[in-house]
Amino acid sequence: MQGIKLKDILRFDELLQRFPGKRIKLRFNTDWDEIHEDGTKLRRSFLEMYEDENKELIYSMLSTGSDKKNRNSNRDLTFLFIRISNQDNLWLLVDAYNITNANGCQVKNPRTDERYNYATGEQLTEYQSFFGRLVVEWKNLPQQFYYVKPELIDSIEVREILPVTYLEQGEAFPGYEAVSKTYRELHRIISKKDWRDALSNMYGVYVLTDELTGKLYVGSATGEEGIYGRWSTYLDNGFDKTEEGDKEYPNKGLKALVDAHTIEYIKSNFRYSILEYFPKNEFGKIRAREREQYWKKVLHSAHPSGYNFN
Repeated sequence: MQGIKLKDILRFDELLQRFPGKRIKLRFNTDWDEIHEDGTKLRRSFLEMYEDENKELIYSMLSTGSDKKNRNSNRDLTFLFIRISNQDNLWLLVDAYNITNANGCQVKNPRTDERYNYATGEQLTEYQSFFGRLVVEWKNLPQQFYYVKPELIDSIEVREILPVTYLEQGEAFPGYEAVSKTYRELHRIISKKDWRDALSNMYGVYVLTDELTGKLYVGSATGEEGIYGRWSTYLDNGFDKTEEGDKEYPNKGLKALVDAHTIEYIKSNFRYSILEYFPKNEFGKIRAREREQYWKKVLHSAHPSGYNFN
């Protein structure tokens, strides 16, 4: 049975009638290696930028490339896809633009300090209901990631349309004993209502695992928003800035890590797990702090073998 074509779902024929002289362009944006000032190489992921709601995403997706050959044209009605599954070659539609200035603007890459140009244009807002939901299956041709040939574009089929956006997807809260998530996984689901409610309603003892070095950081969450409040600050900054005024500052090891390597290190290497949880009352607060000290000893998380400095 023949699948539903992308051109039919997005009504490319009608779009071209509205914009005479224009052409459809599909851009399947591929990840790339980026060299930092210190010489280290880091894989830059469009999916991670999308999940982080990073404003650089649109600049990168509409980048012009080299001075010799611009990837963009003022003729383009550009549909932007990012890969969400390497194994199955699944791509998610995340944006669409009528390009009006192929050379557009210049922006500085905050990690390398290099400047690059990106195209600007008018967002095709009539497709917003498909952004983050429409998925196609596609394998890029050798040395290619954008396409304008009508016969190729017309052949692409829609794999599925998600019932909710990709960013709204995520597993239901599995129970406190089962919580163990990488930074990326946790960032994507922590604001979902069931996760936020559950983590806000309990105090707890947790462990952060540096999966690159094996070092651990053990902490307790006894604030107004429980585990959710503490972990949310970790996701934003890599450590809890509200504790910096404490002379016994427990986050010193995490702050030093971010200062040395930026929060990108945390995003790439850290896992968040709950060791124990307690009711949000005075007894739970006392018990969480007691058990925090117990787990620090058991897991040998003190500096220099771990990230705890207290």
